[in-house]
Amino acid sequence: MNTLKKISNLCIVLSLTMITFKAQGTAKEAFEIFKKDHSKSRNKRIAQELIDGKFYFSAIPYVNLYLDETNQMDVEVERDIETLILKTGTMAVLNLDDQKLEKFNIPSVHLILGTRYFNKESYKKSFDTLVKIPESHQFAVEANLIKGTIKDLERKTIEASFLYNSCKEKATKLEKDSKNEKMERYYKLLKETCTIRLARVKIEEKKYEEASVIYQNIDKRSYKWPYILMDKAWAAYYLNDYNRALGLTVTYKSPLLESYFFPEAEVLTALSYYNLCQFDDALAVVDHFYDNYKPKAEALKNLLGQNKESDTYFIDLYYADNETRDSLNPFIRNMITQTRKQVKFNLDIMSLKAAKDELQLIRKLKNKNEFTQIMEDNLDNTLEFISKKINTYIKREIFSFINEIHKHSYSMFNLQIELLAKKREEIYNSNVEAKTERARGSIDNVRRNVDQYFFDFNGSFWADELGDYSFGLESKCKIAEKVESEPAKIPNSTEDNTNQSKLPALIEETNKNILDKDSTRENKKNKSKKKV
Repeated sequence: MNTLKKISNLCIVLSLTMITFKAQGTAKEAFEIFKKDHSKSRNKRIAQELIDGKFYFSAIPYVNLYLDETNQMDVEVERDIETLILKTGTMAVLNLDDQKLEKFNIPSVHLILGTRYFNKESYKKSFDTLVKIPESHQFAVEANLIKGTIKDLERKTIEASFLYNSCKEKATKLEKDSKNEKMERYYKLLKETCTIRLARVKIEEKKYEEASVIYQNIDKRSYKWPYILMDKAWAAYYLNDYNRALGLTVTYKSPLLESYFFPEAEVLTALSYYNLCQFDDALAVVDHFYDNYKPKAEALKNLLGQNKESDTYFIDLYYADNETRDSLNPFIRNMITQTRKQVKFNLDIMSLKAAKDELQLIRKLKNKNEFTQIMEDNLDNTLEFISKKINTYIKREIFSFINEIHKHSYSMFNLQIELLAKKREEIYNSNVEAKTERARGSIDNVRRNVDQYFFDFNGSFWADELGDYSFGLESKCKIAEKVESEPAKIPNSTEDNTNQSKLPALIEETNKNILDKDSTRENKKNKSKKKV
């Protein structure tokens, strides 16, 4: 075993040495072109040498300069731009103005420009640009995701469904065909995103059962899975399956999901109890909401107020050591943890890491000169740009969470008034029941499909059971007083709030805290149980 480790370490050293050696060569070639070539193709040749040496971020300014000066696009430049998109994402590629980019009729530029228009909320220009990307092109997946989102925003659900489904099918094929593990994970992410969007369209069309079936295609180990629990719970609620809605929202109390906070889950829980006429339970949830989320909102407001001018504080929390994190309010610490698990954040962080690694590679070059200094300066600017973007993203997430708490506080206030009125009616009608024991549910009140089985919940959460819970409460409503609930539109989760396709960089390993969904009950007997 030790011999194998030594051989493995030797291979790593040799590999790194070869990479450094190749980088030395291509950087030297790029410098020679920089110094001696004065032709129109100078910047293009520099960029190609840098790309060959894996200096992807350093190549971007030279591609920009070449296009800005010549307005010429050929097969080689198109290939280089596609490589840069795949390696760095759209955040840093082609900083030319929109009018300049519109002159270049190639799929990679259409994707960059279409994404840019989408972020500016110029949806028609975005769609008209993205539709130019051929369906056979590798970027058709991202294009269809954005186009589907635009049609969804326009409430054109049939067109949105078609585009999301096309995105899902193309991503599935590319995931299977990928020889690179990182690209395989990337296309899996796109597939899951399009699948979730397709399910949400079904909910908008009030096809709740179809939506529930589609959600089952998302693996419990996925980054996105904790966020779709709310969608599934709303679907159950719209089907008047309030026990199932309660079972889904209670999943967030699992220790495996302790870093996830969804004020909306408390609102849905209280509404579900209300619709079962379990008014005492509903009032308890309302009280817990205020006791739990008021101090959280205050802590976040203070944190934002103290660091609102900083361009680095929030991203520094990501890199902070354990001692620094432990000194934070436990809720803020968990909030940072939740943000770290979000896919968009991880993609941006991996882009930042790749840029930092490239800067270190430049600093290790033996022959320093004017050209390498320009490379360093450009990368310093790129790192600052990406870091500020990530820092702003975290601040925006915290601000959105505070607003979400305030919004749901208003909903809870209205529900509390209604609940107190119902309780008064009970007292006036002498309809107050004695407090019951905890075990008051019954399997008779649980709706099940033919392939679903029933197991008692004894206070322990198991990873393969998460998302499959249902309460068994009997409704206390009289038939004449049955509550009619008008479904409201599902709010977009925080994780899926940015309706844009973030292009590759590396994707972190999926959340290992969530165990394999195929764990058997026989294996559970040999495990120690986590108590809530």
